[in-house]
Amino acid sequence: MIPKATINAFPHPGQKEVHNSDARFKVLSAGRRWGKTRLGVNECVDVATKGGRAWWVAPTYKVSNVGWRPLQRMARRIPDVIVKLGDRLVIFPGGGSIEVRSADNPNGLRGEGLDFVVMDEFAAMRRDAWLEEIRPALSDKLGKALFISTPKGRNHFWELYQKGINGEEGWQSWTFPTISNPFIQASEIEAAKRDLPEMIFRQEYEAEFIDDSGGVFRRVQDAAVLEPQEPDANKQYVAGVDVASSIDFTVVSIMDVKSKELVYLDRFNRVDYN
Repeated sequence: MIPKATINAFPHPGQKEVHNSDARFKVLSAGRRWGKTRLGVNECVDVATKGGRAWWVAPTYKVSNVGWRPLQRMARRIPDVIVKLGDRLVIFPGGGSIEVRSADNPNGLRGEGLDFVVMDEFAAMRRDAWLEEIRPALSDKLGKALFISTPKGRNHFWELYQKGINGEEGWQSWTFPTISNPFIQASEIEAAKRDLPEMIFRQEYEAEFIDDSGGVFRRVQDAAVLEPQEPDANKQYVAGVDVASSIDFTVVSIMDVKSKELVYLDRFNRVDYN
């Protein structure tokens, strides 16, 4: 008989709201110290104690330790759990497991089917870590995913966040500022607001997707009215490509030669020149 253990998670209202959602893909944009890591660890443990296979994926090995440390502490409170430090793997009595991986090595994210994955600090992660490696691993078991991050502009994290905001099937998104964590003192938030530049405070503590940081032109996203069009064999198009490797975005613009309309736009980063 598998021994039973009770873990009192004591989630605050925001964490409870995300946990209680039936969405398959959950996108959580939350401020610093809101409790994203604690929520993600609890969700992984919940899956693994029921026999499921869960992964915790972070942008780098160093960042992945943010999830690995509390995961170890919680796992050791459960009878007969095996913690393999070298593999950063926790095996539960019923056959479930939690494994911590980093996305800086693409080959390290390929494996057997998953029941659940936490994509930690997804805004700082490679875009293709999700699209090419993790998403296919969820298909055979119809696995679920939780994306947790503070925003970093309107990048691939923002794009997934829009899926939930727009009501795409299977997706749900939330924004929670730091102040919504009842365990954080309001005075600390006010002190940070006084000390930090406005845009940094809005991004890091209010979890806003700031599109203006570092840009020459302001409020560009608000002014964009492009409606993407399907290719027409009877029309002629011209493409403009602005190539970037790591920090900036590669942007591809497609224009209708005759009407001079911009008919399609794509942007992505962290993709090699090849």
